Amino acid sequence: MSSKNLVICDPDSEYAARLAVYFSGKRELAFQVKTCSCPQQIQPILEKGTIDFLMLAEEFYEPYPDEVVKTSGKLILLSSEKREICADSCPSVFKYQPAENIFTELLQICAKEKQEDILKIRKDKEGRIIGFYSPVRRLGQTAMALEMSRELSKKENVLYLNLETYAGIDGYFPDETQKNLSVLLYYLKQETRNLGLILAGLICQYEGVDYIPPVQIPDDLKEISADEWIWLFEEILTGSIYDVLILDIGESIQGIVKILNVCDEIYMPVSDDRSAASKIRQFERMLLQSGSSETAERVVRCDFRRTAAGKNYEKARSIKGNRR
Repeated sequence: MSSKNLVICDPDSEYAARLAVYFSGKRELAFQVKTCSCPQQIQPILEKGTIDFLMLAEEFYEPYPDEVVKTSGKLILLSSEKREICADSCPSVFKYQPAENIFTELLQICAKEKQEDILKIRKDKEGRIIGFYSPVRRLGQTAMALEMSRELSKKENVLYLNLETYAGIDGYFPDETQKNLSVLLYYLKQETRNLGLILAGLICQYEGVDYIPPVQIPDDLKEISADEWIWLFEEILTGSIYDVLILDIGESIQGIVKILNVCDEIYMPVSDDRSAASKIRQFERMLLQSGSSETAERVVRCDFRRTAAGKNYEKARSIKGNRR
């Protein structure tokens, strides 16, 4: 897919350069980003090719030539005041805010315009889903899932999703009050078909791991059916840059067995504690009784306390299950 051209035109060249660096660093954006400090510099850029998106300082709007506006694709004004719409109904982005927020607003504008082709979708192989789940809690499941995410991210595009009721915000994850999984689930419930753009605006990174901050309200997880989760997972794998989806599955998720059935690899933290071992046996019997014997065969037991992180993971590399 060919890249889109984005031009940032602002009298503060240092501001434009910093914003361009941030946009260029977003792997999921199919953008070539250029900057200029005045409208007169836009025409030479146009002569070399099209401008698909133009982020223009609001003070340049009035004297800006109409013919260039018409030729420059989507016009977005960089405003010094907070407002969504500027002159002639042009969408506006407040410039004096974190680049991360500007990026999110840009994606929201593109979503309204149904401009999904700004996203890179690099797929040279089928994506896979890796699930972490145990009926026993406090056995290091999140630590194991994050460790695998870090290791796989060195070679592949990996997205980690925490599906626990209480994921340890401010523990494993920085606090995110606005950008979290609840936003994606809201659009999922609305049956939004441009989830790729919504997803791109929610991605955060921590210690080399791409992730969406977990929900802050547990009921947001409980309201999603297993079929909706599975549809979301497939949308991510087919409509984004991610080749691997790592799921950290909690007890509140509907249809845990159905979700495990679509996982290509499953890792289950275990313990030889009598009470924990009995829960594990009950869970494994339930898998067999529910007709999920193939899923049960793909489960790899991991004792995080005894095994160095990542050591047991390679065991399942050759164990592939068909998604149903």
